[in-house]
Amino acid sequence: MGYCKHFLVLLFIYTGTFGQAQQIITIDFDQNISQGIGQLLLLSLGVDVVLDNGVDVYRVTYLATGSDMRPDTASGLLMLPEQIDGPVPLLVYQHGTTEGRSAVPSNLGGGYQLGAIMAGKGMAVIAPDFLGMGTSRGFHPYVHARTEATAAVDLMDAVLAYFDEEDITWNKQLFVTGYSQGGHAAMALHQYIQEEIPDRYSVTASLPMSGPYNISGVMRDLAFTDEPYAFPAYLVYSSRGFREIDPTLYEDESDLFKQAYIPAINKFVSTGEGLFDLNESLVQSLIAAHGQAIPKQIFKDSILNELEMDPDHPFNAALRENDVHDWAAEAPVLMLYCTSDDQVPFRNSVVADSTMNALGATNTTAMDVSNGMNLDHTDCIVPALNTGIPWILGFVDNTVPTFDLLSGVNAEVFPNPSSGIVHISSEIVLEKVTVYTLNGQKVFDEIVQSRRHSMNLKGLSRGMYVTQLYTADGLIVKKIMLQ
Repeated sequence: MGYCKHFLVLLFIYTGTFGQAQQIITIDFDQNISQGIGQLLLLSLGVDVVLDNGVDVYRVTYLATGSDMRPDTASGLLMLPEQIDGPVPLLVYQHGTTEGRSAVPSNLGGGYQLGAIMAGKGMAVIAPDFLGMGTSRGFHPYVHARTEATAAVDLMDAVLAYFDEEDITWNKQLFVTGYSQGGHAAMALHQYIQEEIPDRYSVTASLPMSGPYNISGVMRDLAFTDEPYAFPAYLVYSSRGFREIDPTLYEDESDLFKQAYIPAINKFVSTGEGLFDLNESLVQSLIAAHGQAIPKQIFKDSILNELEMDPDHPFNAALRENDVHDWAAEAPVLMLYCTSDDQVPFRNSVVADSTMNALGATNTTAMDVSNGMNLDHTDCIVPALNTGIPWILGFVDNTVPTFDLLSGVNAEVFPNPSSGIVHISSEIVLEKVTVYTLNGQKVFDEIVQSRRHSMNLKGLSRGMYVTQLYTADGLIVKKIMLQ
């Protein structure tokens, strides 16, 4: 294929996310994950994906725009199929919350294996470390939507320029995924591309999983509840992360938090390492002081009162600014979750689904993958992958057809949920009806030529399906649940 498996330094002219003129990228071949080793790993984890390729893994550094809007050197990972036979789709993997700034994809952390799976299925995959992590300076702006997006876009620009140098062809399909914080970051990136740089990139489909999309609502309510929550360190992480963007929010942690918790908090804040140690310390201290871990008890009473009573408090405003559910995605979005998630409540996905659809999203769905089991945040990863990976792969090479989408047309698919007999009523004539699984497999196709039609879907498995109603003027998309 022609790309070198040793140190490479490329210098090229480039216009970056905020208009940088030059960018130096270093690409260092790290390892090859053979197809056999990768497959054994997936089997051991219970992930039902058959790899088609080995994976070449590269560490990347690139010029990015830092959280202070000045040039920064950021890092990430590039994963390529071992054998590239033609144009490849590009997938951005946004990693979840890690213990600290060094536990990132470029150091083979941050769950980079998810990206490796997709590379083993023939995709080019990039995984940014995020700003304030890896080689990037400063403290990580945790769950800050814009920098989660721009760090990824800067890496995309850099890698695609590298592709030009190495004669690797991108097929123009762009996919985005991530779990936990990575789900938030995936949604942030999708929204940023659609709303701010649509002339440069277009998302084919995105798969956010178990993410805190509704920070100002669901997550804020969790922070201020009187119920126990075992992850109070997230309050410290997000507070300091927002301060990294806006230093006027507060001077130091003693302005916000009670003195009893300051030593442990300062140890984390000073290094950006040891999040899980901080969390354990806070939980034990809260239990000792209050009998259970009530996260809001780490705040000073005066601050807590301000946050609870003043919706326009700068912190509350920062939470709203970093919500990523209040928009209408034009490309397909599948949000996967588990109802027993102990870290990121599943209501984040339900609220995002209802809000985005109310705003006009035509192919946005939230889906429970717990299958009746009591799965916590960690347990939910495998069923999410088993559902989400085939869904993404279904869009590769345009497996799912595209058509002009119609809005404002009165059409119903009912009953919904249905036991199998589904009726369609439309104010305009339908020419054809097709039904797809969420992974893009066509399971029903019928000529209609009428405003009324009935489908017998009793032979299909229970679950969510996408129904496409074709008319002379365009396409109407409806979701149907079979039970």
